[in-house]
Amino acid sequence: MRAVSKPLGQILIEANILQPEQLERALKLQGPVHEPLGRLLVRQGLATEEQIAQALATQFNIPYVRLASAVVEPKALKLVPLAMAEKHTVCPLSLEGKALLLVMADPLNLETVRDVEFRAGLRVRPAISTATEIRDAIARCYVFDESLAPFMRNLKEQAEVQVETLTELPGGGEGLDLKKHGETTPVVKMVNLLISEGIKARASDIHIEPGVGEVAVRNRVDGVLRDALQIPKWIHAGVVSRLKILANLDIAERRLPQDGRIKVKVGESALDLRVSTLPTHCGEKVVLRLLDPARDLLTLEHVGLDPAQRQLLQAALVQPQGTILVTGPTGSGKTSTLYAAISYLKSSRTNIVTIENPIEFQMKGVNQVQVNEQAGLTFASSFRSILRQDPDVIMVGEIRDHETAEIAFQASLTGHLVFSTLHTNDAISAITRLVDLGVEPFLVASSVTLVVAQRLMRRLCGHCREPFQPTGDVARRLRLDDGSVPVFRGKGCDRCQGTGYQGRVGVFEFFSLDARMRELIGQRASEGSLRREANAKGFVSLIEAAAGKVRQGLTSPDEVLRVIVGDEAVQDRCSSCGGKIEAGFVVCPACQTVLKPQCASCRQDLMPEWKACPFCSAPTAPVTSAPVPTATVPRAPAPAVETKPVKILVVDDEEDVRRIVALALRKLPFPAEILTAANGIEALQVVEAERPSLVVLDLMMPQMDGLEVCRRLRENITTAFIPILMLTARGESETKTQAFQVGTDDYLVKPFEVKELNARVGRLLRRTYGV
Repeated sequence: MRAVSKPLGQILIEANILQPEQLERALKLQGPVHEPLGRLLVRQGLATEEQIAQALATQFNIPYVRLASAVVEPKALKLVPLAMAEKHTVCPLSLEGKALLLVMADPLNLETVRDVEFRAGLRVRPAISTATEIRDAIARCYVFDESLAPFMRNLKEQAEVQVETLTELPGGGEGLDLKKHGETTPVVKMVNLLISEGIKARASDIHIEPGVGEVAVRNRVDGVLRDALQIPKWIHAGVVSRLKILANLDIAERRLPQDGRIKVKVGESALDLRVSTLPTHCGEKVVLRLLDPARDLLTLEHVGLDPAQRQLLQAALVQPQGTILVTGPTGSGKTSTLYAAISYLKSSRTNIVTIENPIEFQMKGVNQVQVNEQAGLTFASSFRSILRQDPDVIMVGEIRDHETAEIAFQASLTGHLVFSTLHTNDAISAITRLVDLGVEPFLVASSVTLVVAQRLMRRLCGHCREPFQPTGDVARRLRLDDGSVPVFRGKGCDRCQGTGYQGRVGVFEFFSLDARMRELIGQRASEGSLRREANAKGFVSLIEAAAGKVRQGLTSPDEVLRVIVGDEAVQDRCSSCGGKIEAGFVVCPACQTVLKPQCASCRQDLMPEWKACPFCSAPTAPVTSAPVPTATVPRAPAPAVETKPVKILVVDDEEDVRRIVALALRKLPFPAEILTAANGIEALQVVEAERPSLVVLDLMMPQMDGLEVCRRLRENITTAFIPILMLTARGESETKTQAFQVGTDDYLVKPFEVKELNARVGRLLRRTYGV
């Protein structure tokens, strides 16, 4: 630790925290006992603990740590016992090679450094924080359950969904591993509650995302992420460790991604949870994928196929051999379509075998194989073994390499019906993708019978949809500008949680291979040639199929453009006449509008603003550029770096008190948005709408007092962790006890000093968010 030349007082003066005359008076007050200057300044109210700690960090050139938002490593905690941490007011933070980063209230205390080095067997690298923050961190990190218990105690019982965890036992059996929902430790309750809230929200995925000062929990519902709740950063490590234990992952490994599985019981049914962890700058992010193996699978009548599409698929399914491919991005419903196809074929006379990673749904009468790459059981090796099992129908979860593709197509040519998936944007590009994987075109042409591309779009809520007339490019692209068919959008209601959508509907693009198409593929025809041939025979693209769903009133134009993006949603219509065009077209074949300027001399593509061809120097004046469309499909702007603003809600029935508190809070050392409410009922409404960072709450109010407001906030998981500072004119110990029993974090008697109010508010924000 190397000290800089400037003394503490000068650093504080240069930071505009202290005036020279204040420093002079403080030095005189130190007296013969020579009280440490920093402690004296805090006692005199001339500086805060945090300001002194930051100044000392500057003086001695050591890190200043905000423990509320820092990630404390479990390995470091084990090196320093709780008693030693409390005795010396220190918190071990992390291991840095052969050194321990130790957060100290007094980094000059060499006795503390020696004691910790002797106990840990490592060299100590000091860092500094306030004594208050260190004590809070000790309470959270060493006795985590005791810190979380008061919050969990105040939560309203979740009677609707009970979660029990199950573990895989040797030999494939299942056994109840943990205590039931109401009989477990606080962190177990917290994890169970997060899972049950996700299940109730119909989430397909639960995202636990650490930020700088707090942890966001988001649920993916109907394909779109929705904010669920915010939890304090100090809870994050306990929640992640709990999930890792359940998934049999290494809780000490925080630098590498890990994957595992959990089984949970909800009521009488069991769910599979796929767990994925990812180290980020702010800590480990966890995603839980929720799968219900026992749920009723969709049939071909219910996946969203039009009657003509269903007939086409059924005709391909009854063929004795061939390959049927389903393409689309992750989460587009490919697996559900394949399962529906298998259900259609399933009978006592058919041997169906699947190769999956993972097995998402268990199907009676189907032989399902789980890929295990660590044990050498890959898609390709499983496929070879399955061919010796006399199969009639084979489903391969994904064709991801040349070897799997080669085996699949050879199998389809030898009397087997093969299903699989690919990741491509549309059906026709699946052919190009297979050739890129190294499959010979003649093999693709002879084995593929049908390619289905699909997406999942949100279905309009039947309770709040309303008619409207789309305009501009959206209407033109989807051919909705004639007004002949009513178009709907979702207004948003309680049933759909204000989104305007409830559930999802599939949209499909079918590419069927006839003799002419096989001939073109065998001749290595370009994707554009295949598309032209398909268009000539009435091919219906994804965007056109989606427009049909809009005309049926199933979804909205905005949802179509959200899901089906890219070139296929922008460039397959001429901006002048609306005729079909392709990416390679230079001129529109219908109206002769120039789509892509080319040099008249060398035929190289040009940019519209170029005055001369850079390839042959010929002038570009004779070349007419394409008309610029008046509107384009809206694109999402690049995300900006965002820091969550601090919002403080002031609740008091007296307008003068609200104004005084708001003025006092504007003197905080950081910007804060001040919200106000005149009574308890209004306060609950503001909290629901605004999700403030902190609530300053008056105790005595008409209609609903502060105790009841606090109780209601604490019993709701989405607001349970918002810090609350109670204000009252009554200072009796009984009143304080009542306030703390219902869950308030701090208590301040009126009248109060501005400095004390701001110090308490600042401490609560630092403790919860690291502000």
